[in-house]
Amino acid sequence: MNYRTVEIHWLPHTPSEWRTFTTSRKEAARLWSDLVARHHRLRRRRLKWPSKGRWERWARGKYPGLSAQSAQQLLGEFCAAVHSTRQLRKKGHDDARYPWRRPRFHDVVYTNQDARVRDGDLILPHGTSGRLHIPLPRRALPGRLMEARLQMGRLMLVCEVAETPRPQQTVIGVDLGVNTLIAATDGTKALLISGRGAKALVQARNKHLSSLQEAQSHKEQGSRQWQRLQRRKARMLAQSRRRLHDMTHKATRKVVEAFPNATCFVGKPFNDAAQKMGRRQAQQVSSACNAKLIAQLDSKSCGAIQVDEHYTSQTGPVCGERNKGRRIYRCRRCGLTAPRDVIGSRHILCLGQHGRFVPGCRVPNTLHFVHPLKYPGLSPGSTGGHPGNSLGLSQEAPAKLPCSELESVTCITVEVR
Repeated sequence: MNYRTVEIHWLPHTPSEWRTFTTSRKEAARLWSDLVARHHRLRRRRLKWPSKGRWERWARGKYPGLSAQSAQQLLGEFCAAVHSTRQLRKKGHDDARYPWRRPRFHDVVYTNQDARVRDGDLILPHGTSGRLHIPLPRRALPGRLMEARLQMGRLMLVCEVAETPRPQQTVIGVDLGVNTLIAATDGTKALLISGRGAKALVQARNKHLSSLQEAQSHKEQGSRQWQRLQRRKARMLAQSRRRLHDMTHKATRKVVEAFPNATCFVGKPFNDAAQKMGRRQAQQVSSACNAKLIAQLDSKSCGAIQVDEHYTSQTGPVCGERNKGRRIYRCRRCGLTAPRDVIGSRHILCLGQHGRFVPGCRVPNTLHFVHPLKYPGLSPGSTGGHPGNSLGLSQEAPAKLPCSELESVTCITVEVR
């Protein structure tokens, strides 16, 4: 069985709904803060961490603003966070931190025993705080409801859906980046999706967030003006999150349409390279939505398998020579000229199929540049349309076409002799 998460944008409308909504989230934050305090005390005294069943007996009846199932779900999440941090520290990750924040509000989690659907409404119990009746859109649930999570401004529903067989037709390599959001290839053709829109959206979000936080720093915490800025910040973050989700969804859909029923070998994201970059470049790399792209590719295709992508965009596919470059890879040994992201995706495909770099592998001879939110343009391999949309590149004159001109054309043919 597979699981699918459905996001519904919702906020309370009546004062009673706001009262129930706020009280339950404060009660969940109180439970989480108590667990943080007790965990810190046990670690300071070097005592053994109790089991989940013992914590459930301890919390029974102490948090009346939450249902019993919601309290147990929060206890399970906290124990899982403690266990995962302990395992990371055993493996040498000393920077892994145990849960330490004591929030004012926290998400409320419901199991399928608590959350019930009646006459098109989702009923969420909150103990003595009351109940919330949330109207669901038509056909909002693709399968059986397993879990619900109530957050500020949205409701996350986890549904169990039947697994549909998808016969594999091809295998592709996918390289994720910043300026080029996705570079996918099957060895014959390559699809490059621009990431300029996502990059500009993330930069605008960070800039706006910085200005709001600076304005908040001059206000007294909890005052009316501080709360007004806090609401503006929440609305801005929610809007940018929805726009980024829509952009990644359309980008991954273009990949699935170009390579239907494909198994994707995706470069495993790592942020170690950001430590050697400048401040702005490091922020762009660390803010990339690689995990979201991998999850969407995994659900829309026949699966996404992560492979190590070290030196995939610096190694020549023909001769195996390692060269550093910017947007265009130019080999000093064999004279190959091609976009760096295409070289990286081709090597990722080679690593997924053979487990190593194979010199002399075939380079895609058809490149297709698209934007996730604009008209797709010509299909890969077509030569119609404006004569300037198709341009032949060869080894004889690789340096005559600058990077800016290469990114502006729609369809490019690369010839390797």
